[in-house]
Amino acid sequence: MKHRFRRSSTNFFIASVLASLLLSCSRLSFQSLGNSNRLIASIGTAIHTDELPSYMVSLDTIDPVAPLYRDATMQESCLDFFSALSGSTSIAKAILDNALRFQVPASLAFALAFEESHFQADAINHNGGSIDRGLFQLNSRSFPELKIADFYDPEINARYGLAHLHYCLAASGNEVAALAMYNAGRTSVDRGVTPRRTLDYVSRIMKYEDNIRTLFEVKVASRAEVAAHPKPTASSEAFAPAADLSLSLALGQIR
Repeated sequence: MKHRFRRSSTNFFIASVLASLLLSCSRLSFQSLGNSNRLIASIGTAIHTDELPSYMVSLDTIDPVAPLYRDATMQESCLDFFSALSGSTSIAKAILDNALRFQVPASLAFALAFEESHFQADAINHNGGSIDRGLFQLNSRSFPELKIADFYDPEINARYGLAHLHYCLAASGNEVAALAMYNAGRTSVDRGVTPRRTLDYVSRIMKYEDNIRTLFEVKVASRAEVAAHPKPTASSEAFAPAADLSLSLALGQIR
């Protein structure tokens, strides 16, 4: 695509996602950008892009995982956290390494993989004349150069999937529109023709990402901060509540 993604379309799309969150039980269908605008107008000032976490609408915020995963003293803790989340050390490492490689926030990468395949490397979905396979459900038509075995290799699938997500982030400028492009394609989003199923898809991933990010900050990042700046009165018991937090909170309660 030689044309650039329009910023105004991006803002309208973000607002549309917020609208879908507020009206998730509604039968209203977003068939076009015009329909989305009418829906947004109908609920007045309740819709504002600043209601989203800043990291979802801007690529300028810092990913809390990347600097800790780069740190040799914290890398194992990061890997342990995401291994418990995904149920596999090899899958966690494949996603973490490629998220770092392509500058994709790790919480977003894991949220996307969960939505696409529930971290199942052998996931497969037939849709018409093509097939989606693997962790990030790479499409057979979109990636014709890959052999069938490649789709089911966690490292290769994560590499191609996160490279494509990086492209979507660079093209759109924010996570919300990037996820829509990943799901529905750039042409649909550029034209403002975003299916309701895509809005729901983006909404779910946003929830997963926010929960993963929050839990990571509690269980890993906060402990790294204390380790770097210990207080004489601090005791290990101060972190007992964090130890009781279940990783299932990141995904299980919002499936």
